[in-house]
Amino acid sequence: MLADLSGKTALVTGGGQGIGRGIVLAMAEQGADVAIADINDDGAAAVVVEVKALGRKSFAVHMDMTYKATVDRGVADVIAGFGHLDILVNNAGIGRLASHDGSNLDDDWEENWQTVLDINVQGVMRCTKEVIGHFMERRYGKIINIASGAGRGPIWWGPPKGLAGMSNPYGPSKAAVINYTQNLAASLGRHNINVNAICPGQVWTDFHDRGPSVPGEDAHETFA
Repeated sequence: MLADLSGKTALVTGGGQGIGRGIVLAMAEQGADVAIADINDDGAAAVVVEVKALGRKSFAVHMDMTYKATVDRGVADVIAGFGHLDILVNNAGIGRLASHDGSNLDDDWEENWQTVLDINVQGVMRCTKEVIGHFMERRYGKIINIASGAGRGPIWWGPPKGLAGMSNPYGPSKAAVINYTQNLAASLGRHNINVNAICPGQVWTDFHDRGPSVPGEDAHETFA
């Protein structure tokens, strides 16, 4: 057993697939009741079934990280559904990686950056803001932000140099999550709220099945 989470409740954003699904199931296996927030309602519902098969309580809430109203409502529904919340895992995110040669730089790089930052950074902030008050009232809470090794430095499959780098907002967005986590940890520790970030390396999920990282290269070959 990795940890005893019996009696604990958790909310995992982006829990309907990929790394998020893995987190949900791992927490349920350790005894936690887990709510799944996702924009993919079908995926979230399927994972709820898996959690319940493990003997834990679970339900799904629709949450679009770019819309504060859905985040606020989702968090409120989770707290009401469980009676309290102990753990928030901010996992939802996107890559939106552009071509390495920068061919679409002039066409959509600004939209690309705005979209990725809105979900990967501001989405984390929106969800965190909604749970902090609850955690402070209870003087207990755990916040886990899923960042990335890409946020700690250049990634090998990214553009090596030049203007093409401007079209890849994923690494910078995860660097922001790391910095945000450090600031939250320093601010909330006195309230008995722990804040940490996890920086995974490359993990094979549907995220990569939707398109190869390198133009012209099969995604499966990239990860072989």
